[in-house]
Amino acid sequence: MKNCILLTDIPAPYRIEFYNYLNKKFDFEVYYMQSEVFTRPGWFFDEKSMKHKYLINNGFFKKIGRFNVFFNPNLIRKILFEQPKNLVLALAWNDLDVLLICLLKRLGMIKSKLTFWSEANHMTIGASNDNFFKYIIRKFVYNCCDVQISSGKMTEITFIKWGFDFKKYIPLPNTIEQNKYTISNIDINKRYSKGKKPVFLISARLIENVKGVLNFLESLDLDDLKSVDFLIAGEGPDKKIIELFISKNNLKNIRLLGQCSTHEMIDLYKRVNCLCLPSYSDPSPLSLIEACKMHLPILVSERCGNHFEVLENGKNGYIFNPKNKTSIKSAFKKFLKNHSQWKEMGDYGFNIYNNTFERELVIDNFVKYFNKYMKV
Repeated sequence: MKNCILLTDIPAPYRIEFYNYLNKKFDFEVYYMQSEVFTRPGWFFDEKSMKHKYLINNGFFKKIGRFNVFFNPNLIRKILFEQPKNLVLALAWNDLDVLLICLLKRLGMIKSKLTFWSEANHMTIGASNDNFFKYIIRKFVYNCCDVQISSGKMTEITFIKWGFDFKKYIPLPNTIEQNKYTISNIDINKRYSKGKKPVFLISARLIENVKGVLNFLESLDLDDLKSVDFLIAGEGPDKKIIELFISKNNLKNIRLLGQCSTHEMIDLYKRVNCLCLPSYSDPSPLSLIEACKMHLPILVSERCGNHFEVLENGKNGYIFNPKNKTSIKSAFKKFLKNHSQWKEMGDYGFNIYNNTFERELVIDNFVKYFNKYMKV
């Protein structure tokens, strides 16, 4: 009998690195439902990067509206055959395979202990559009699992709002490819060269009703907007409306960079003074963790699930309500006013990274709590 099988969608680069390091301290195997999907154009499967036990069995995948729909009965059949001691579901609660696994668990055909790895966020668009049918299905799924792997405080608040009273959480915040995200003191000091115009970075897909980039820009006073340079990294269907806003207001200080590679993003992090993330809907964005690692202060929407962990308001940046233009404007003005504290804010964020997201720390905590609750 295998100790632990983790069922997930695709080998995301940041997850691969996490699994590779986890493999040194924990006995598990990852079952991937696809090697890659077209909705993640920058993520390519590289067999040489895989240093953990894994199986890829490309099943059904289709993009339907906002949802990535996976279905892989071959992997479920293999789970039925293997009957691992522990089965971790690292998929959406409404995923077809999750629903089938939970049904098989209830029927007694799957004997494994089920653990759900959740980034639940009641403030996302999907979670906000709740109804009785979703409530019943969600309750059925989560009640099949006694222990939850939690990405942070937002997950636990969301479960309370949804009416679940889980007593046991295994902490597992997102981790990044931390060896890539490094910055020298020389580069940090260059950000604050005398007379240098501040540069703000927005890293987001250009889908306005999800990422709120145009809403953020339109909320600012024109004088404040022109006082800094904006670099916007990302592609999406709403690029044209942002270009129209830039053209209409003659905002030559705002540049659309398109999709950027990891290498290009690291270079941007080194050159800018602040990361802005104005999302309406964002479960647990990696860019905020990357910014902390790169000594960057942040301006962050309260809809970003991991804002509880990445931000101490006023210490390494400011939070705002993306639905409230006054809130956006106020946070931006406060940040501009405290220009002299930006380096200190960035250093404070780096300490947050070390105390919360550092890879070895995250892995050690995960292994400790998993072994404790799952009796491995």
